[in-house]
Amino acid sequence: MKKLNAKEILKPALSLFLFCLITTALLAGTNLLTKDTIAQQQLLAEEAARKTVSPGADTFTPSEDGSYYLAQAGGETVGYVFTTTANSYGGEIQVMTGISAEGDITGVSLLTINDTPGLGMNAQREEFRDQFKKPAPPDGFQVIKSGEPGDSDISAMTGATITTQAVTDAVNKAVAQYYEIKEAA
Repeated sequence: MKKLNAKEILKPALSLFLFCLITTALLAGTNLLTKDTIAQQQLLAEEAARKTVSPGADTFTPSEDGSYYLAQAGGETVGYVFTTTANSYGGEIQVMTGISAEGDITGVSLLTINDTPGLGMNAQREEFRDQFKKPAPPDGFQVIKSGEPGDSDISAMTGATITTQAVTDAVNKAVAQYYEIKEAA
């Protein structure tokens, strides 16, 4: 049996340690250099999403508590924009919902989603999101797996019921916030 030599053990261990240390330093440096750019891109994406979910608005003013935006056109409030979250198959999703001053859903946009490609990611498709474009029911929307959807029903995506429910839950949180605002006014 061969006797272990300290150099044979320490040399590869030290090389591996140095490689990991340098790689970690490079990744940390890259993160530090790109952090502000990533944050700025996210703000631009959120602004574009606000314009998409509330197409009649020209300005968006955050509420006093920062929980939603007032969508305004010509100085008058034309709606509200809410950003809500829910747990989905691939983790937490973030959904932006526009609701007109009259209570109609004007748009739904998914800000973050990490669900299964080809199934859950279909929630990003316009034909799925457009199902929400109708009057916001006070009790929220319900997911149905089959049949003709009613006024407050959302048809589940085939193979992605969890994602459908998550998006619906996030939109329902926005609807609940909308009705709280209307009751307080």
